[in-house]
Amino acid sequence: MFTTFDRYLLKRYGSVFGILFVCIFGLFVVIDGFTNVDAFQETAHSPLDVLVRMADYYLYQSSALFDLIAPILAVISAMVVFALLVRHAEVHPLLAAGVPLYRLLVPVAGGAIAVNVAVFANQELIVPQISHRIQASRGERGDDGQNVDPVYDYDSHIRIDGRKLFLATRRLSQANFVLPVPEVVEELTTLKAREARYVEATPQRPAGWILRDVAPRYGGLRLTADGRARVLPLDDPADVFVASDVSFDQLHNRNRSQQFAATPELVRRIRNPAYGVASLRGTTLQVHSRLVAPLGNVLSVLVAVPLIVRRESRSLVLNLALCTGVLIAVYGMAQAFLYLGRVGFIPTDLAAWGPVIVAGTLGAWLSGFAQT
Repeated sequence: MFTTFDRYLLKRYGSVFGILFVCIFGLFVVIDGFTNVDAFQETAHSPLDVLVRMADYYLYQSSALFDLIAPILAVISAMVVFALLVRHAEVHPLLAAGVPLYRLLVPVAGGAIAVNVAVFANQELIVPQISHRIQASRGERGDDGQNVDPVYDYDSHIRIDGRKLFLATRRLSQANFVLPVPEVVEELTTLKAREARYVEATPQRPAGWILRDVAPRYGGLRLTADGRARVLPLDDPADVFVASDVSFDQLHNRNRSQQFAATPELVRRIRNPAYGVASLRGTTLQVHSRLVAPLGNVLSVLVAVPLIVRRESRSLVLNLALCTGVLIAVYGMAQAFLYLGRVGFIPTDLAAWGPVIVAGTLGAWLSGFAQT
C-alpha cells in the first residue's frame, strides 16, 4: 500500500519525467525546425501554412521521439529523484527511522514501470497506425511518394520494384514485378504496371499485390503450375493479382520499418518464408528487445540508486558523475550486444538478454554500496 511519502516520490518522479521530455522535445523542435525550415516552405502557400505543416509534422514525430527516449528518461528521472532526496537531506531521517533504502525504490520503480507501459502502448497501438506520417518527409502530408527499395521475395523468388511508394494508400507507382524461371514462368518475364496496391490476406485469397494496367496481359504469360497459383487474373483483363507476403512497408526504409510495426506483425514476419535471413535476424532481435526492455530499464534503476545514495560518499556531484559513467558503459555494452546480434556474430536471443543479465548482476553487486 502506498504511503504519503510514496505518493510524494511518485509525483516528483512524474514531474521530473514530464519536464525532461518537454524540454528535450522542445529542443528537438527548435533545432530541427530552424535547420529544415526551407523544406516546410517549399510546399507551403503562406506563413500560416508553414506553421501548420510544422505543427502537423512534429505532432507525429512526438510519438516516435517518445518511443526513442522515454526508456532513457525513465532511468534519468530516477537518478534525479534520489539526487534531490540526498540534496535536501530527506534520506537520513528515513534511514534513521528504520526504513530501508530499497523501500524508497517501490514508487520510483512503479513510475518506471508506468513509463514502460506507456511506451508499450505507443509501440503497439499508436505508432503502427501513424507510421506513414512518421516516415513522411518534412512539409509532406504523408501521402507523398517515397523512394523504393527493391525487395526479393524468398518464397516465390519474385523481385518487386517500382518508382514511388505511397505508404498511406499502400500503392506502388510504375511497378515492376520480375517473375523468375522456372518457379513462376517458363521464360523470364517482367510485369510492368501503372500501379500496384498491396492487400491483406482474406479467407478467399492470400495476401499480395493488385497490378493495374499491366503488361504483358495475363493471357500472354507462360505460367508454370506454381505460377498459376501465384499470378491470378482479375475481373478486369488489364489487371493481375500477384500473391506475395512481402508487404508495402518492406519497400521503403526497410532497416527501420521494423520499429514501426506491432509485435504480432513482427512475429508473423518471422514465421514467413518470404523474408531473407538478414531481415529475419533483425526482426527477431527487435521482438526480443521489446520483451526485455522493461526489465532492462528497471534493472538500470537498481544500478543507478546505489551509486547516487552511496555510503561514505564525498560529494553528490561525484556520485552523479560516477553513476552517469556506469550507465553510459552499460548502454554502450547493450548497443554492442545488439550490433553483434544484428550482424549474426552472436545469437539474437543472447544479444537481447545479455545486457539484462549483465545489468542484473551489476545491480546485485552494487547493492552493497548503498546507504543503510
